[in-house]
Amino acid sequence: MLKQFFYSLVCSAAALISIQVQAQNFPSKPISLVAPFPAGSVTDSVTRIVAKALSEAIGQNVIVENKAGAQGTIGAAFVANARPDGYTLLIGSSGMFVAKGMFKTLPYDPMESFVPVAGLGSTAMMFLVAQSSPIKSMSDLAKVAKSSKQSVSMAYGSPSGQVAVALFSSVTESEPIAVSYRGIPQAITDMMGGQVQVAVVDIGSGMAQVNGQKARALAISAVNRSASAPQVPTLQEIFPNATGSLETIIAVQAPAGTPANVVEKLDAAFQKAMSTPEVKAQFQTLNTSVLSLSSKQLQERLRSDNPRWIQLMVQAGIEPQ
Repeated sequence: MLKQFFYSLVCSAAALISIQVQAQNFPSKPISLVAPFPAGSVTDSVTRIVAKALSEAIGQNVIVENKAGAQGTIGAAFVANARPDGYTLLIGSSGMFVAKGMFKTLPYDPMESFVPVAGLGSTAMMFLVAQSSPIKSMSDLAKVAKSSKQSVSMAYGSPSGQVAVALFSSVTESEPIAVSYRGIPQAITDMMGGQVQVAVVDIGSGMAQVNGQKARALAISAVNRSASAPQVPTLQEIFPNATGSLETIIAVQAPAGTPANVVEKLDAAFQKAMSTPEVKAQFQTLNTSVLSLSSKQLQERLRSDNPRWIQLMVQAGIEPQ
């Protein structure tokens, strides 16, 4: 047993030395960006936009890998367990960074298993119904939800969506049927098909349906109205007891243990990529705000955001599953 212990120790030391040596020549091979949500989601779309710009900024091919499921935790676990050399990165969102408040057990620690690399963008959640729905406003939705004759089914495909559904339940004192999906596109498909009445999605995904006259937006979860949808009220405008905002940041994280000089190189490359007019224009078409944060700024943002998100989860009555 002692021999096995020393063997493991030697192997770990050798791997660490190998990573440090490779770090001096980083990047020398393609980089993988892991999108933990399916194709068609705003996270996937952001990842593909950023991948192209990052490739140009850092001088290497950048590959997008979709590893969807379990509200992003499958992709997060994959990156957390990846070799910490900077070649496998996670494009995550706020709900994933506080996943401890949503899951009793996780194969990784949302904060300790990662190193912040860069912030990319921010968005909020939108309550969406089909254009043909008899529900015309958030007040209508609240009335239906509180009716003893009928339960409202609300679909979500992200942790942020789950928190928004729970907040609606809390402020309206109703018990909607919360339906979890692998991703937002599937939630929208079933809402349009009548399998569920409401879909809680990011603003970008929602506005694509609204602009196509296929759906109606009832409210957003941000503290202020969105420039992309100025006609859509905030949840707090309708329900004053819905204190605080629910805004999701999209950010890049690397496995814990990634060398500091590699993180610095990636940070600089992401800042360069996010500053291009092409990326800013493409983010605008997704109705997603550019939120370019350095590694240090992202770390500070996560530290300040996490307590507020946990408080929102408690306020919304979310029990870890």
